[in-house]
Amino acid sequence: MVDKVVEIDVSKMTPREANESLKNLAISNDKIVIKNPNAMHYLISGLVDDVAIDINGSAGYFVGTMNDKAKIKIIGNAGWFAGDNMTGGEIIIEGTTGDGVGQGIYGGTIVVRKGAGARTGEIMKNGTIIVGGDSGFMSGIFMMGGRIVVLGDLGEDAGESIIRGVIYVLGDVKSLGKNANLVPIDDEDKFELKELLSSYEFNLDEEDYTKFRKIIPKSKRPFYGGKDENDCDCAD
Repeated sequence: MVDKVVEIDVSKMTPREANESLKNLAISNDKIVIKNPNAMHYLISGLVDDVAIDINGSAGYFVGTMNDKAKIKIIGNAGWFAGDNMTGGEIIIEGTTGDGVGQGIYGGTIVVRKGAGARTGEIMKNGTIIVGGDSGFMSGIFMMGGRIVVLGDLGEDAGESIIRGVIYVLGDVKSLGKNANLVPIDDEDKFELKELLSSYEFNLDEEDYTKFRKIIPKSKRPFYGGKDENDCDCAD
């Protein structure tokens, strides 16, 4: 069976017009190729169909927001809040992304091949975010679940007020935020990272995996808990 592929040129459309057209095309096609996106904001908003979408160029703010099943590939860069509040599916950004990538996500996977801005994974509940380069200040702020993997360095206040979840980092950590605890990884973590990163064609040496560390919460109740609730294993 041959996949049904269609192209759409959005250069003369408003974001509303583009998204209406995409939702209609997703019903009867397996793959959509978006031409001339010109860093349009709010592209592919609220799409719930299981469809592959390639964006031939850069996308603006909130690309893929509330995505549920679509597999989106951006052959360029993305603006702020890529994948905001997505519940499933996949977004692969071949370039860089701005602040707040993966903000509030409930599920799915976001891969940024190069660097990301500040507040990566802010208030995320579940899902996976991979950053192939550096990630800016307060990455993982108010993180409530899921995992972030950063192959470069983390900026200031990493894991600020993290409640649950885990942030894996290969590079340096400029500083930790409140309730963040930096600890070594174990063999189970190493196996998980190898399986995940190789599936997205990040080819690391065996030695690289020994350099990973992880940020987990110090306490489940950092804002009102007692001293006896500190030093928990809160990654899950």
